[in-house]
Amino acid sequence: MEILIVRHPGKVAILKLSDNQKFGTAALYCRLSRDDNMDTEFNSIQNQKKILQKAAKEKGYIDTLFFVDDGITGTTMKRPGFQKMITAIEAGYISAVFVKDLSRLGRNYIEVGRLTEEFFPQYDVRLVAVSDGVDSDEGDNEFTPFRNIMNEWYAKDISKKRKIVNKMKGTAGIPLSQPPYGYIKNPDDPQFWVIDPEAADVVRRIYDMALEGYGLAEIANALGADGIVNPTYYWRSKGVNRSGSKSTLEPTKWGHTTIKKILTLQEYCGDVINFKSYSKSYKMKRRIENPEENRAIFLNVHEPIIDRATWEKVQAMQKGTRRKKPTVTQEPSVFSGRLKCPECGGNLNFHFNQKNHDIKFFSCQNHNSGLRKCSATHYIRLDFLEQVVLYEVNRLAAFAYEYEHDFVKAMLGRSAKVAENDRTRKQRELNALLTRDKELDMLFERLYEDNVAGKIDDARFAKMSKRYEQEQGENAGKIKALRLELKKVEGQQMDMEDFLQMVRRYTHVTKITRRMVSELIDHIDVYHAEKQDGVTNQRIVIHYNCIGAFEVPDRKKIPEADIIMETRKGVAVSYAPSQVAV
Repeated sequence: MEILIVRHPGKVAILKLSDNQKFGTAALYCRLSRDDNMDTEFNSIQNQKKILQKAAKEKGYIDTLFFVDDGITGTTMKRPGFQKMITAIEAGYISAVFVKDLSRLGRNYIEVGRLTEEFFPQYDVRLVAVSDGVDSDEGDNEFTPFRNIMNEWYAKDISKKRKIVNKMKGTAGIPLSQPPYGYIKNPDDPQFWVIDPEAADVVRRIYDMALEGYGLAEIANALGADGIVNPTYYWRSKGVNRSGSKSTLEPTKWGHTTIKKILTLQEYCGDVINFKSYSKSYKMKRRIENPEENRAIFLNVHEPIIDRATWEKVQAMQKGTRRKKPTVTQEPSVFSGRLKCPECGGNLNFHFNQKNHDIKFFSCQNHNSGLRKCSATHYIRLDFLEQVVLYEVNRLAAFAYEYEHDFVKAMLGRSAKVAENDRTRKQRELNALLTRDKELDMLFERLYEDNVAGKIDDARFAKMSKRYEQEQGENAGKIKALRLELKKVEGQQMDMEDFLQMVRRYTHVTKITRRMVSELIDHIDVYHAEKQDGVTNQRIVIHYNCIGAFEVPDRKKIPEADIIMETRKGVAVSYAPSQVAV
């Protein structure tokens, strides 16, 4: 008994062949894809097997081997069953190949032509296409090349029709993609999605942890520690076949990219986003990301897992998140990434005292770094900062509770000011780019006229025009992005009730938490401490989410400052808020 081991990526097939079979084995190749009217009995794999078995027997082949690709398009030649057959032919174990018709071999006429005209003759393999009346042992069939071309045309036509159908569905708000983790297809209407309660609870947990300030690695580790299986294995456990889900991770191992994707999917708000990607050709399987302005977005199509306000908070947090080198304590501060140096604009980095790890502090990353961007030290103790922020949050919550009308009035003014400053800055950038775009158009015209007049040669013209063209192309992308951002800014309105409820949540709070910082604070400016008349003064400005810098006015029922800290050098540092009127 001779044994043939056929290898291809990820799989091994073992074929046992007797001596008298070695040169007389026929390969019966069956293929079916969604392009082939799979619902019809004629094209089924089972019917193909019957047809090929009968044809092989009639041609005198008793020893046969089936090679099957079920549900794989003919536009690609990288099919498991097909590749096994090719390997067996190259090893000399196959003397004939039977297919129902030539389109089963493939719908790429160049590749199929290479098989029929070069590969099969090279290995002395007989080709029989039953329905097409092709038998290489009975002479050349002049129509074979034309059949190959028609098969490819058919694949192209099918792809074109599918694109039209997808376009119609996509513009009507029907999801074109598979439901993400947390959703399943609606049993009553499979075109749309409904919440999968088990997976949705995990999604909510991921968002809650993100709001608490946990990083991607921390979230992934926490899910794994609790024995929660990742999306790939979850779908497998439910009997759901998801193409592209080829994770090699352990069932309870969560990847950082998976967590990041879940935290960015707008679909969790109840929206449908179609045309996220596209392919340049039906032969290309690689998808290209579609610009945001070319996508079709439909709001509130299905039930949300995450409310929109929470989703937007997480997006804002993710934009400002950077992976940081862990400290010796392995416990990054809740303020990490939120303290800014007003002089250089850089972040304040989290440190600890080398001799006493209990003393933790922040300092400007650019001071004493050799860059000389900062003329003075921007330094603040963590314990002092925590007291100040806790005090200011209590003042903000007390003001919102006791003087709600004044708070909302002030909040509206601040929100409008922040939005207007952002809009003005973006509009200024856009105007500058548009002006430059007009200048480049004029330069192109002058350059062309100089070239025609013979003032500059063709080589210089080509070099300069390429440079202008490149700059104009880059500017076009920036202009699109800015126009999109301006559109978003103009359409954004702060929900006063949501922000008010958020502030009320922290009334009488006694401890700084990750969630409190992430929900309320955008960043904090830490100025250089200055000593005057033996007293050290340091300015700290808290910039709240949505409303920016907001100094709580001095009113009755508002907590008074009592924050004094003795430093390690015996210097007393005190804090007092600015006194402003609303």
